Amino acid sequence: MKKLVFALFAVALLVIAAGCENPDTNVKTEKTLTINDVTVHYSDDVSLSKAKAVLNFVRDNFQINGKTDVYVSKSGDSYTVEVTTPYASASDIDGRTAFYVKVMASKMSQDVFNGAKLTLKLLNGDEKEVFSAESKYAYIESNGITVWYSGVSVDDAQKVLDYAVSFAGSGPWDIFIDGSNPYRISAMSSFESGDEIGDAENAYRGMASELSQELGGNVVIYVLNPEGEEIASFNS
Repeated sequence: MKKLVFALFAVALLVIAAGCENPDTNVKTEKTLTINDVTVHYSDDVSLSKAKAVLNFVRDNFQINGKTDVYVSKSGDSYTVEVTTPYASASDIDGRTAFYVKVMASKMSQDVFNGAKLTLKLLNGDEKEVFSAESKYAYIESNGITVWYSGVSVDDAQKVLDYAVSFAGSGPWDIFIDGSNPYRISAMSSFESGDEIGDAENAYRGMASELSQELGGNVVIYVLNPEGEEIASFNS
């Protein structure tokens, strides 16, 4: 079953032009925090502890080569985090990178901001936005398997996680749940297209049927390629 599993990967973030000024964003950089190559510029309504948590998150979840600037601001109960990158425009960002950033927006929301709404933006060397993603999921994990869930209870997410651990043993593996009636469950894979699934189709059909029993409702399993695109689906 290992060939069904695909790990999310890190994105290299490189600085093109660093500095304390940020004229093209809405972040007022009253304060800064620098540790090694990462500098966080944060507005007055963002605490030092949150700024440090953002800095550590960037260091832990992205591959950094050279000095990197991060801008953090708050509006009501929502946060915006902007990160300087080597991407000149949106066309430079491939599918895998875009998908990773979307997932990282949710991970940062939970890890740093206690689940508050978060917009994660990538900036080019001129500090202009080239890509952004909003947080959507909460997550739970065990044995290297992560279940990202939205529109369902944590109890349902735990049932899926327990099943995934019994099914695969250990990860890395990422599974996404989007609501119920039916439960829309998307599983990362190493397959680039539906034509590559082959004999694994039986495993996915079995997953749909068994998870339907675990959750007490209809389940549709969507198989995702490494870019996060749906390449096949299987009903319970």
